[in-house]
Amino acid sequence: MPIAHPSTETLGRALTLSDAGAISAALEIGPFAPAEYSFANLWLFRNRHDYRLVEDGLPHIRGITYDGEVHALPLEKPSGDNFRALLSTGVDCIFPVGDAVSQLVEELGLRCDHRDADSDYWYDAAAMAQLSGAKARRSQARQFETTLAPEFEDWSDHCVTEALQVLEGWSEDVGRPADRTDIAECREALDLTGELGLEGCLVKVSGEAVAFLLSSGTRDTRIVHFAKGRRQYSAAYPWMFSQYAGRSGAQWINFEQDLGNPGLAQSKRAYVPAKRQSKWRLRI
Repeated sequence: MPIAHPSTETLGRALTLSDAGAISAALEIGPFAPAEYSFANLWLFRNRHDYRLVEDGLPHIRGITYDGEVHALPLEKPSGDNFRALLSTGVDCIFPVGDAVSQLVEELGLRCDHRDADSDYWYDAAAMAQLSGAKARRSQARQFETTLAPEFEDWSDHCVTEALQVLEGWSEDVGRPADRTDIAECREALDLTGELGLEGCLVKVSGEAVAFLLSSGTRDTRIVHFAKGRRQYSAAYPWMFSQYAGRSGAQWINFEQDLGNPGLAQSKRAYVPAKRQSKWRLRI
């Protein structure tokens, strides 16, 4: 459900799928870059954040953070003058900024802060493949494999129908209204896997799909946007994550932020992240 905030609709224009190439080129995805640097993330959550592409002045994407601040994501390299000019156009902050923040603060004479709930969880793919350090999750995955002999299926177009069935079952399992979940965004992701450059996997037990995962990014860096599974097969998650990490060829995997949800935070920590990357906000 979109949050209540001042609309940005008088500025710029709505994102279109044809913007993917230019935005992706401007926001290079690499290790520890914010998940929002993925066009798939921007597109799928454009309504929740009221994203607009502003092409006048310093090109940027303008939106609303989960806690209601108007923010700008620049699409060009910063300078002191153009960042300060951008911050004078009704923008509360420039967000998100990753590891470059200290350099930017010093060079541009700005200040920075961050919200812990925004931080991304980054995992070393080789460690995730072995569930290193995640003793409880490793035990679950082994039991799942030994007891149910699951099948791992790389993503292809014919996975969509089965994944949609898993998604509907997941929605019934969680028992929350659709507008309090990300089911709408996940459905759209399944409809647009090709257009958004998504890949992932499907997990089956006795020929029936029970879980799936969708990610975007580069070969070395994958961002997991959705991971859904039926409640009765909860151990499918650690098995799926370890299998995907080992087969993806990636070096780093980003599980995105926890949104301040204690249960989600506990689940992400249980997989022993290599780093929890802050997303900084730059201000005057």
